Amino acid sequence: MFYLIAAILGSSSLTIILKLFQLKGVDRTVGITVNYIVGAAMAFLFAPKTVSVAEIVHAPWFPLGMLTGAMFMLSFMVYALSAQRSGVAVTTISGRAAMAIPVIFAFAVLGETPTPLKIVLLILLILSMPVILYKRQEPGRTEERSLAWTAGLPIAVFLFNGTNDTLVQYIQKVQIAARDDNPIFMGSMFVAGAVMGLVYYLIERRGKWYVPTGRDLLWGTILGATNWVCMIGVLYALTRMDGSIFYALYYSGAIVCATIVGVWAFREKLSPLNYAGIVVAVAAIVLLSMQ
Repeated sequence: MFYLIAAILGSSSLTIILKLFQLKGVDRTVGITVNYIVGAAMAFLFAPKTVSVAEIVHAPWFPLGMLTGAMFMLSFMVYALSAQRSGVAVTTISGRAAMAIPVIFAFAVLGETPTPLKIVLLILLILSMPVILYKRQEPGRTEERSLAWTAGLPIAVFLFNGTNDTLVQYIQKVQIAARDDNPIFMGSMFVAGAVMGLVYYLIERRGKWYVPTGRDLLWGTILGATNWVCMIGVLYALTRMDGSIFYALYYSGAIVCATIVGVWAFREKLSPLNYAGIVVAVAAIVLLSMQ
């Protein structure tokens, strides 16, 4: 339960820190790239054992680990673009609905047992996400967006998030299960994310250099430390829980925490419908955690 709580708190904190990026004027690409560099450094620094580069490269999880790390970086950028072009609410719902992909994978491929009560609770959690995140459009405010932006980007967010979590689940359950490689795998994945971030940075800047500010480095470091805590929680929770249960609790718990913090810290307003969604989600989380 400790690792599950760490994963939930870490994930909800990531959402809040990314929101602070905008408020603090942090360059998103630089901040996210620094985040992966810091995360990799912490993963290798606090790893219980030291391994050589050759051992890492020949580990069974290395190819998929590199792919997952690069995709995590790309998913951050797709998420940011979708939030800008398609709206924060739609993007967040798409990202959280992605829990369905690793949950279905756990049942269909990893052989976890879908009891009737578990299925009902999982459905309640998935349905509660759009209810919690629903925001009524302000009167007189209209936004015109093409179908490609409105539908395409949120779908991309859904697929990226779901695929990333499915890969992490598969690697942890199948390729790391008998080994104590969680910290090394995480560090390697963060290195891949950092490399992808640098490539994205060079393409985005097109030769126009940007000198990172102290603010970029500070908030990137905070994001990286939080990301490290989150991933430690995810990987070790998966060693102790079924993936179907973990991802349902992880996704829904994170969005409930982030919503509550949004109300408390950012004075965001919730409708009765939002509160009803939170109540349903919390009840389902409690019951599902008892399974």
